[in-house]
Amino acid sequence: MGVHPSRWMVFSLPLLILSLAVLTTLPLTNAQTLTWAPVKSPTSSELDSVSCVSASDCWAVGRSGTIIHWNGVSWATVKSPTSNNLASMFCVSASDCWAVSLQGTIIYWNGVSWATVKSPTSNILYSVFCVSASDCWAVGKSGTIVYWNGISWAKVTSPTSSTLYSVFCVSASDCWSVGGAIIQWKGASWAAVKSPAFTWSVFCVGASDCWAVGLGGVIIHGNGASWAKVTSPTSNELDQVFCVSASDCWSVGWQGTIVYWNGISWAKVTSPSGSEPYSVFCVSASDCWAVGKSGTIIHGT
Repeated sequence: MGVHPSRWMVFSLPLLILSLAVLTTLPLTNAQTLTWAPVKSPTSSELDSVSCVSASDCWAVGRSGTIIHWNGVSWATVKSPTSNNLASMFCVSASDCWAVSLQGTIIYWNGVSWATVKSPTSNILYSVFCVSASDCWAVGKSGTIVYWNGISWAKVTSPTSSTLYSVFCVSASDCWSVGGAIIQWKGASWAAVKSPAFTWSVFCVGASDCWAVGLGGVIIHGNGASWAKVTSPTSNELDQVFCVSASDCWSVGWQGTIVYWNGISWAKVTSPSGSEPYSVFCVSASDCWAVGKSGTIIHGT
């Protein structure tokens, strides 16, 4: 889970088999399984990450330490322990959530309040993901990788100096991070993997079924060992990708772009007028949230 950095700064698988290439030209039959509609937002701040524990327990974070919460009825602002720009968040449970910032700040929700936790870096952190309460990763600028063992956060040796914008784990011994490079964790160390494109976000359905999206609408697929480009229905930048299952994935991005994977191909989906989502999270196949520019909140049902 991560955040598209171009909003914060100036930009300083073997090939798919022929049969799949043919299938990707076929029209979608289930791209409209959800209808997206705007929901009243309690903030006009940029929202860069959303994470849910259940249908009645979701969080979103963004600029100037903004934190908002969904209780199943409405979204409301929640007191934040920082004014730093929060780039990414992830919840393990209703009383165990993390958020990281562009100043290296790390904050934690214990079920009652948010508080700052000692960070081992002042580098920008773009993404955080947890396998469990004692197994979390965060990544960021210049290949920065930090790890939570249940007691404290510490730096971990990185195989790249390229900035990493997103991290996702299939299991404790199978994690991916993408950005200017693609790296994989196999339980002992991180190692670089050949990358076919620059990407902002990564999500895996399983060990051999991963997606990453990024610049120019690029979409790449990983089979657990290598990555290859897949036909994209958009040239707009895609900021984040989220999958409910192998045949049910969403990606959102610039100019209100929403695209959907039905297991065969990716296609554009109608987005509410004026919305520009940066982050997407699904509680289930019929309950998805996306947040973004100027406090945008849209709900897919």
